[in-house]
Amino acid sequence: MIEAARPAIPHDTTADLSGLTDLEMRTLACRTELATLFRAIQGIAGLAASNLENGGPIPDLCGLFSALGQLDRQASNEAERYGALLSSAGSA
Repeated sequence: MIEAARPAIPHDTTADLSGLTDLEMRTLACRTELATLFRAIQGIAGLAASNLENGGPIPDLCGLFSALGQLDRQASNEAERYGALLSSAGSA
């Protein structure tokens, strides 16, 4: 994506979001939520891998698989929403 060329906001400053449009705010919120879901998937997948590598309890593994399924559904829904927001931005 071209967004990588944007200068990064320093971590010690507060971003002024007052100039963003409603669509930009919703897109930013959606991106943030999607990134959070991917981080959660990454964490749960790591726990599941560790459980499998160490021969952990099967009930724990089943719970991790269940959590992964739920996070996958949420991420898919959020990705669809993000795509719709990007399409709206492109037609605006």
